[in-house]
Amino acid sequence: MRRLHPIWVGSFWLGAITALILVLSSLTAASAATTCNDIQHPKCRVQLITGTSMSYLQLDPSTAGAEPSDTVILIHGLTDSSRSWWPTAVALHKDNPDFLIYDIDQRGHGDTSMPPIAACSPAPEKCFRMSDFADDIVAFMQARRIRKATLVGHSLGSFVVQEVALTHPELVERAILVATSTKGVDNVALRDYVLKEPLEGTWRHDLEAKGKVYPEDFYTQRPIDADHAARDWIAKNWVVDPAADPAFLKPYIGETANVKLGTWIGATKALLATDNSERLLKLSVPTLVLWGSQDNIFLPADQAAIKSVLHDAAARQNITIYWKQYGLRPLPASGLQEDDIGHNVQWGAPKEVAADINAYITQGHPLPGVPHSDAAPHFDHILVDQSQSLIEKWP
Repeated sequence: MRRLHPIWVGSFWLGAITALILVLSSLTAASAATTCNDIQHPKCRVQLITGTSMSYLQLDPSTAGAEPSDTVILIHGLTDSSRSWWPTAVALHKDNPDFLIYDIDQRGHGDTSMPPIAACSPAPEKCFRMSDFADDIVAFMQARRIRKATLVGHSLGSFVVQEVALTHPELVERAILVATSTKGVDNVALRDYVLKEPLEGTWRHDLEAKGKVYPEDFYTQRPIDADHAARDWIAKNWVVDPAADPAFLKPYIGETANVKLGTWIGATKALLATDNSERLLKLSVPTLVLWGSQDNIFLPADQAAIKSVLHDAAARQNITIYWKQYGLRPLPASGLQEDDIGHNVQWGAPKEVAADINAYITQGHPLPGVPHSDAAPHFDHILVDQSQSLIEKWP
């Protein structure tokens, strides 16, 4: 029997072990890529250099090992989570299986960590500034080795996208702003119907009656800790959308009732201090705005303001910007979304929003037609009126 030289034996085993490590690493990577690809599964998590432990969902390109044709990061609104964008993420991946899609939980939301209590509880708004949220997005991109991405933000998330696009335009392929404005300063809905009541009204009164000091002791408390009827308030006033699938909204109520009050207070106050009216003139990345006709947070006056600024930005920065309306019926006298698409555009029309995102990325413009709610009582049935397009383009 021929005996192998010890060096050959060592090389053989070194090669075998290396190959085994590569196989195991590949399997581990593949497993990691598929463990958080469904809202029903545990989310993936990454520790960011900002100190935030961020949770997220991920949809990889359908062809294993393929480079994505585009990377899309979906960023939710105030007190929401990755659930807010999930139906759109699934529809977008179906429309374009070559995309790599990340659907994240922002700081203090969903399963992502809160900023540190010692530093933040005396003034939560100092830890939930748009720059803080934006720093997390930049750090997430660094951690996931994303060179450039299309950033899609809703409401609060749209201001985060604005911040990243203004401070790190080199990282942003395109900006898509859903239910946005130039500013949160003096916003009536945020000031009077979130901050004054219930945050600094009913919920504050109830927690102070239990001996809690505002805002320090409120930081880790939840709405349900303050008020046993908080779920009812959230279901009637916050997680409500006649254009959305009721099955989609149902799990949201309990999740929102458990969002820490530090997040509610901090992010609301930070939004109320945000004004990008002048800064947006320096916006230098291609941008698409989507707005629902029954948005009762960012009203037609807000849209007039952002159209004016984006019109000037497009000319000054030599970029193309689109603004598109969803819904045909205006906000009724009640001031409430009643029978058409409203503030949560992607809740009511996830497939249509996905189609517009895909078209904007691949064709450079949103699709023609106006998505809108069907007639009563089928408001959650979305139709597309192809006879008209409520789209504006600059320049």
